[in-house]
Amino acid sequence: MATRKRRTREHIIEDLSENHLERLVLNSGHLLRRPSRDYGVDVTMFHFSDSGELENGEVRFQLKATDSLRFVSEGKFVTVRVKTGDIQYWSMELYPFILVLYDSAGERAFWIEIEDLLTQSLNLDQATETIRIPVENELSKSAIDVFRQKSLAAIKRIGSQDVDGQSKPR
Repeated sequence: MATRKRRTREHIIEDLSENHLERLVLNSGHLLRRPSRDYGVDVTMFHFSDSGELENGEVRFQLKATDSLRFVSEGKFVTVRVKTGDIQYWSMELYPFILVLYDSAGERAFWIEIEDLLTQSLNLDQATETIRIPVENELSKSAIDVFRQKSLAAIKRIGSQDVDGQSKPR
């Protein structure tokens, strides 16, 4: 008899991680959308002003999930393994790119911006790398506002450059 497709624990906690992020984004007045194909970006946040007007910019996320967090450095960091090719791809993004690690047991998540990740000593010549995420970066409504502000700053930075990437004269 043929076996049916199964929903694994991995599938469940992946969906829980997206749900956790989406609730925070929605409660902050913004919108989260999943692309039709996953090429290293799980979801994108579109943000709105306090009066509800759509703002230029976006924030992209890669979501990881686990049933058992691994703490290092006396509990100051949690770790997750990611493909180095993904890190290289994310590092080229114009808008903020956030890696989120969801802890299903604690129903919480931690984040690191890829720009900050690149300050870690990484060996991008290997297939995967262990990423250290500060536990102080717990995903919260205030973190969503930080992401929005980073996106608005990216728009300002992009708008101040000409087509060759040089600063426009003032």
